[in-house]
Amino acid sequence: MFKEFSDPIYGFIRADAKELCLIDSLVFQRLRHIKQLGLTYLVFPSAQHSRFEHALGVLHLTDRLYRKLEGKVGSRTHQIIRLAGLLHDLGHPPFSHTTEVLLPEEKTHEDLTKRIILETEIYDILRKTFGFEHEEIELLIRLTLGEPKDREEALLTELITGQFGADRMDYLRRDAFFCGVSYGLFDHERLLSTVEVIHDESGKFLAVHSSGLRALENFLIGRYFMYVQVYFHKVVRILNIHLVELMRKLFDEAHFEDINSFLKMDDTAVISRAFSEESLREDTERIFGRKHFKEVYSTKDRGEFEEVKMFLLDRFPPHLLRFDSVYKEPYDERILVFDGSSVKSIEEISDIAASLKPIELYRVYVEPTIREEVCSLLRR
Repeated sequence: MFKEFSDPIYGFIRADAKELCLIDSLVFQRLRHIKQLGLTYLVFPSAQHSRFEHALGVLHLTDRLYRKLEGKVGSRTHQIIRLAGLLHDLGHPPFSHTTEVLLPEEKTHEDLTKRIILETEIYDILRKTFGFEHEEIELLIRLTLGEPKDREEALLTELITGQFGADRMDYLRRDAFFCGVSYGLFDHERLLSTVEVIHDESGKFLAVHSSGLRALENFLIGRYFMYVQVYFHKVVRILNIHLVELMRKLFDEAHFEDINSFLKMDDTAVISRAFSEESLREDTERIFGRKHFKEVYSTKDRGEFEEVKMFLLDRFPPHLLRFDSVYKEPYDERILVFDGSSVKSIEEISDIAASLKPIELYRVYVEPTIREEVCSLLRR
C-alpha cells in the first residue's frame, strides 16, 4: 500500500504505508503550519508553501539520488535514508529560519530535530512500526543532521545535506516556483542524471560529471540570485527583524526549551497571540499592517556602514533605527566535477563559478516618520 501526494514540482511523490504513519503524526503535520520562507509571502504573495511540502520533496529527491547511486532498493539503508530526508526539518521554529536566533544556548533547528525524533511519538513509530533498533534511529539522526561518523555515512548524508543534495535542490526549485521568479528553475533532471559516486584512496564522495556542468552552473547561479533577490530582499529582511522583536515579547526561553511547548508553536499560534495582545499592537502592525521601518541606506562596504551607523545613532534614539547585515558565500564546501579521468573543483573549469563572489550587504532602516529627515541628512 502507498499514497501519492500531488506536487507542482515533481508531479507525484510516493510514500508507503509505514511512512504515512510518520507523515500523519501530529508532530509532522505541524510542518503544514510553518511557512518555508517565513514572512516572505508578505513581499512575494504566492510564497505560501510550507515545510510540509518541502519535507516531502526532500524525501522524493533523496530516494531518486539513492536509487541512482546505490541501487540497493528496499534495503534497510534505503528505508533509513528516505526517512532521514523526510524528517530533516522537524525542528524548525515558527516562520522557519527567521526565528532560529531565539533558540537558547546557540541551538539550531537541527538540535531540536534530534530531540523531537528521540523524545516524541516519532521515536515510538520508528521502533514499533518500522522495527528499528535504537542504533538505527541514531544512524537516521546522523544522516538527517549531516553528522556522519565515517566515510560511508558521509556519502549517504551528502545525498540530503550536500552542496547539490536533495535539500538544496528542492528548496531552490520550490522557493522559486512559489515566489513566482525564474532564478531557481534550474534543470534538476540533468543535474540528477549527472551526479556520480567517485572512488579514490580517501573513500567515496559525490561529484557531477562534466556533461552536467551547465546544469550545475545554472543551479549555483540560481541559488546566488535567490539570495540576492528573495532571501535578502530589503523588505523581507526588515520584516524578519520586526518579527524577532515581536516574538521576544510573546515567548520566553522556556517555550523553546520544553519540547512539548515548542511543538505547540507554529505560525498560526504566533499570529493569533500577537493580534490578541493589545499591548503589542504597534509591533504587530509593523509586520502585518505594512508599517515596517523603511530602508534609507544600503552598501557593500562595512566600514562605510559603520560610519553611517554611528552618525545616525548620535542624532536619533536607537528605537527609531534598525541595522542589518548579511553575508553569504556562493557555496559552503568544495564542489567537484569529474571529466571521466580526473576530478577538479568547479572553479578550475568554470569561469562562471569562479566569478561568483560572496554576497555582502549592509542596510539602515528607520521609523517611517523620520525617513525624509534621515534621507536629507544622508544626502548632505
